[in-house]
Amino acid sequence: MTYKSNNQGLLGALFIGLGCGLAAVGVALVVPACANWSLSLADRALRRGREAVGSAADTFAEVAGSASQHFETAAKAARVSTAKAAGAVESAARQVREYAS
Repeated sequence: MTYKSNNQGLLGALFIGLGCGLAAVGVALVVPACANWSLSLADRALRRGREAVGSAADTFAEVAGSASQHFETAAKAARVSTAKAAGAVESAARQVREYAS
């Protein structure tokens, strides 16, 4: 072996080491950037989810309030109708008793 081939071997090993070092530095720079990007995407998704849940909760509360009002109106109407029907039945029973006696 000659002196020149030994130098080339050392130079090749030096370049391989330099390449590995640069790759490690690149990974060290890319990993935090990717983690930051992923966390920002997750944060945005979480905010959108919270807004959607809040919007859905508001809509549900509005529908529930409206339904409650309708049920209250229906219950009042049923009570009035039931009272009228009970009055009619009582009146009919009274007439039957009067007629039968």
